[in-house]
Amino acid sequence: MRLLMLTTLVCTLAGPAAAQTVALPDGHEFNQPERYPFALSPDGSRLLYAARATLFLRPLAGGTPTIVEGPLRGRNTSNPIFSPDGQSIAYWTIAGGVLERVAAAGGMRVTLAPVDSPLGLSWGADGQIYIGAGDKGVLRVPASGGPVQTVVKLAAGEAARSPQLLPDGDQVLFTLGEGTPTNWAQSRIVTQSMKTGQRTVITTGGDGRYLQSGHLLYVSGGRIMATRFDARARTLSGQPKTISDEVQVVNPTGAALFAVASNGVLAYVRASGPPATQLALVSLDGKRTSLGEVPAGTAAPRISANGKKVAFAAQNTIYVADFPNIAGARKVIENATFPLPSPDGEWLAFGSLGTRRNNGEEILFMQRADGSGEPEIIARPARAGENWMEGDQGFSFITHRGAGNNYDAWFYAPGKKEVEPISVSVDDSAQMSSSISPNRKWVAYMSSESGDWQLYVQPYPATGKKYQVSPEGGRSPMWTSDNQLVFDKDGQMYAVAVQLGDTPTFGKPRTLPVTGYIQPQLRRNWELIRAGDASQFLMLFRAAPQIQVVANWQN
Repeated sequence: MRLLMLTTLVCTLAGPAAAQTVALPDGHEFNQPERYPFALSPDGSRLLYAARATLFLRPLAGGTPTIVEGPLRGRNTSNPIFSPDGQSIAYWTIAGGVLERVAAAGGMRVTLAPVDSPLGLSWGADGQIYIGAGDKGVLRVPASGGPVQTVVKLAAGEAARSPQLLPDGDQVLFTLGEGTPTNWAQSRIVTQSMKTGQRTVITTGGDGRYLQSGHLLYVSGGRIMATRFDARARTLSGQPKTISDEVQVVNPTGAALFAVASNGVLAYVRASGPPATQLALVSLDGKRTSLGEVPAGTAAPRISANGKKVAFAAQNTIYVADFPNIAGARKVIENATFPLPSPDGEWLAFGSLGTRRNNGEEILFMQRADGSGEPEIIARPARAGENWMEGDQGFSFITHRGAGNNYDAWFYAPGKKEVEPISVSVDDSAQMSSSISPNRKWVAYMSSESGDWQLYVQPYPATGKKYQVSPEGGRSPMWTSDNQLVFDKDGQMYAVAVQLGDTPTFGKPRTLPVTGYIQPQLRRNWELIRAGDASQFLMLFRAAPQIQVVANWQN
């Protein structure tokens, strides 16, 4: 493969263009921000983004974001893109590890192909979706579905992200990284012929976006730059212009958080430090009391049944604090996640990081909550503890059955040191987020067996019977002290009254004035504290992302 080198142009320090600020709702944390979490429609009128493990659309002119109906809610999605006509959307989902397509107006989702987690997608004018596949090069798959084809092959030690087909239908523009592991900080923007394999280096930097106006937008040194680009000759001309000198670049992929529409409208996230994450108590009537700041990346706080210990994970480390003294949180176990305190707060059940323990197998451990002693293996394979009953009667957990989305809820009995299933297993679906009722006779959980998440209740121990709670979807049910079920649905908390008997009955779900909390992932990211006759939530809050929009950068 012959390499052509072009001269890298020196960046000018032109003043940044004026930008309009678009604030997303509180709690709309981006899914996998290192994998291009938002896109603009070709006409620059709509913002598509992945948050709360779901896809949202928001008009840039204003208005409330709406959910894109069709993709399975609550399953992490990333790399959302529009079709060239703006009528369809493609994205990658962790549910099965596949590319999917859906109408932008909502509809039936269509599976296109299985693909490893991409590093950028684009929808070409040739009806193909181009996939940045790291050290596997650049792939493509028909937008109607079909086999995956490698169109740009790389040498050992090279990696590709954010590809785009150029107008000649042969050259692919992409970001080239080198090294093992890939050093994206020293990346270059290149083109490569799918026919001959000939490569041309265009400039240093990353995430190039070609526009039909004859411009190339890219990021270099934390700046969004624009310059004239002849796509046929693959040459730059003139001096680059700085559009913004503060775009956010996300590790470890080096992805720049910006998107550009076909008409040149630009959207980006400013490179300011991440806002502080706050842990707060929230009553069922919505009153919020902040407990203080927690480390960046904190997720899924859990509290002991006696209300004395709280545990959470941040950056692959488990912290424990004497509740409510969050400022006194201390690191207790490293290379671990998903902590669940025992009722007396003296023990932790937790999940392992497979890179440290047992060659990638998911294992559930138990260890002293102060980190002392050696961890005891509870179950394998098993992912995470979910609900530890009062009085040390044992706890529920989830385990992976086979491949794909086959997750089931199980129970660990400490007296017998045995595990048993507690949910009705359904092939090609997940049963998870289990909660044991106060009288210890029922278990609530969520299941994807119907195609989207619904809530169910069944007897405990299991008899094979189950009863659907939610008529229109829901996630992460938890029992209150007075036998209500509270649950999350698309960033809003709900409650439903339950009458327990031989056959339980359920009231109509009612909205609680609780929203704005962080729930970016499938695992329940909040806790319900049951104290006497009252219940309240333990939740995480952080200021929402703000997106800067520039429409006149060419002036």
